[in-house]
Amino acid sequence: MEQPKFSALRSLYEDFFHSGLYDGMSALQRKKVIRFNTFIFLALVANVLAVISYFSHNLYISALINTTSAYFFLVAYYCNSKRRLALARMISIINLNLYLVVISMVEGWRAGEYLYFFPFFLILTLLVSLQNDGWELLFIYAIGVGSIILCIYLSPAENNVQRHIAGMYDGLFNTNLAMALLLTIIFSYSILRVNRDHEVNILEEKAFGDIIYNTSLDGVFIVLKNSLEITSCNLRAVEMFELDNEKQINFSNVKDWLEEHYREKFLQTIETLSSESNNWQGELLFNTKNGRQLHGYVSIISFSYKSVEYFKIRVLDITDIKVAEFELIRAKEKAEVASRAKTRFLSNMSHELRTLLNGIIGASNLLLQDDYLASQKPQLDILKYSSEHMMGIVNDILDTTKIESGKVELNMMPMNLHTFARKTAVQFSNIAMSKGLTFQTSIDPALDTELIVDEVRLQQIINNLLSNAIKFTEDGYVSFSCKCLGKSSRTAIVQFEVKDSGIGVHLSKQKEIFESFAQADLDTTRKYGGTGLGLAISKKLVEMFDGILQIESELGKGSRFHFTIELKINHTWRNYIEEQKPREKLSLTGVKLLLAEDNHVNMAIARRFLQKWGVDVSEASNGREALEKFKKGNFDLLLIDLEMPEMDGCTALREIRKLNRSIPAMAFTAAVYDNMHIDLLSKGFDDFIHKPFRPEELHNKIRKLLTGKTV
Repeated sequence: MEQPKFSALRSLYEDFFHSGLYDGMSALQRKKVIRFNTFIFLALVANVLAVISYFSHNLYISALINTTSAYFFLVAYYCNSKRRLALARMISIINLNLYLVVISMVEGWRAGEYLYFFPFFLILTLLVSLQNDGWELLFIYAIGVGSIILCIYLSPAENNVQRHIAGMYDGLFNTNLAMALLLTIIFSYSILRVNRDHEVNILEEKAFGDIIYNTSLDGVFIVLKNSLEITSCNLRAVEMFELDNEKQINFSNVKDWLEEHYREKFLQTIETLSSESNNWQGELLFNTKNGRQLHGYVSIISFSYKSVEYFKIRVLDITDIKVAEFELIRAKEKAEVASRAKTRFLSNMSHELRTLLNGIIGASNLLLQDDYLASQKPQLDILKYSSEHMMGIVNDILDTTKIESGKVELNMMPMNLHTFARKTAVQFSNIAMSKGLTFQTSIDPALDTELIVDEVRLQQIINNLLSNAIKFTEDGYVSFSCKCLGKSSRTAIVQFEVKDSGIGVHLSKQKEIFESFAQADLDTTRKYGGTGLGLAISKKLVEMFDGILQIESELGKGSRFHFTIELKINHTWRNYIEEQKPREKLSLTGVKLLLAEDNHVNMAIARRFLQKWGVDVSEASNGREALEKFKKGNFDLLLIDLEMPEMDGCTALREIRKLNRSIPAMAFTAAVYDNMHIDLLSKGFDDFIHKPFRPEELHNKIRKLLTGKTV
């Protein structure tokens, strides 16, 4: 029974004294509310006791005045519960002063009601803060002083309004004196308690501040602004500067701890702080007590305390970071040197290999165009296939290097995706059928529109996937599908899929096959050959299109490679009802061409093709000879190798351009490097063709340069 009663009383206590509190209220505001509720409680208790006393002595007017005063205290309490603390305080203060004035006038000053002004002025220190509410406190004091003056001038010594008061003045005075003393003691105790709590809080805050100061990861120094003497530092600063204690650094000049070359920078920083701003951040180099260099990220803030100017200097030790940064820079420089060496090596090797392959591929193309014995056909096919396969390997290695170095960018141009897919299907259906495979095609008619895409890179991806599918399928089928999964007014989502019934890939190997130079196993490499670069290149190119190349495969049951990309729609395309039939090659008869090439094999192959097209070819074995022949002859076109003895192709063209600025010039080169097209254009060339060249491409480029349109 005791426990429920205690809980009920505790609940009533908390409800009364915590009225007006709410979530998010600051600690200072909470204290103000609780103190105000305490004041109201004591005032109501005093009113109740006074009412009981007055009724017992038949002083009904005084009892009525106390009851009215209690009512206004309850109004103030209600205002506080509605979060109107300032209004509640003013109501309670005015109510208390009016009560004392009125009760003094009714009873007379001999009753001693004015004695309550002493605890009243004492309670003001609890209710109103001088620091935060100075004007309000001044106003309340003015009300109190005015009320005292009114009591003195308006209150009679005795008042006979109440019939039974005449013989009670001594008792009333003693009672009011005791009550005033009791309230004064209570409020004094409360003030002492509050001050003690403040002192404890201040000491705790100081201790907490010291903990933060000494457990900071930064070294902190307090420095006199005028003399730059260190007045104090935290424990972290002692550790950072390898000191035994704080005394070894206090009263020393802060610039003496800086590395010599940084002292001037520090002094300039101090001057900037004095004139322009009050804080600075940057890096400085210090020396510790034992002579070790300490890289510090420093922040300096100026402040004043008791009219003395100080700097607070925070030092974060970043020595390890600087060492790591230095190592990273060294590693980066080494990597860049290695990358440049690798690029030069691949460029040189590419040039040499392409030069030789140009001769092999060119010779095989010439032999296949000439009359040959039927028994020679298989050998010629092997020669052409092997040389073109080797060229593919060279191109794959170069592509992998460029992609890994981030030097490949997509060249997005309008293209009819339906036409592209159909041409691709026709090309690979012939290859598949020659191997005895069924080639299945599914091309979505919704793709008969122009989309913005890099045709060359997309063709490279599809070619790699279809070539692999045909290569790794002995019997069965290979399928190629191109679907439009969704289309908006601006973009189309397209899925490409290549399936086969080939050897498949084991689940454990499906991630590895997308890595450079990786294949499913050694047996696959021995049987089918290849470098293992095709899928790695395709995966990275698909990622450049913001897609993901995925595989679904089961060993011995075939594979499915697919990816989905989102492409922009070209709204300016023309939809032709009938495709133009490919034109036949137009004759180049009568075209005068100056061919500069130092390799006699490449010269012979290029000459044979050009002469078959009716081109009048003049030959030069180096740039100087080409310049001399140009001065003597009249030419329609220049075909110039870049790397030649005595004078290279670029220098030769620069000299020729001084004589004729408009003659078309094409670079004839095996070199491959970044931004090649832009570089050659800047050097005066109108176009370029790689060695080994495709005869159709060379013919087309010549016609384009001579007529301004592709044939």
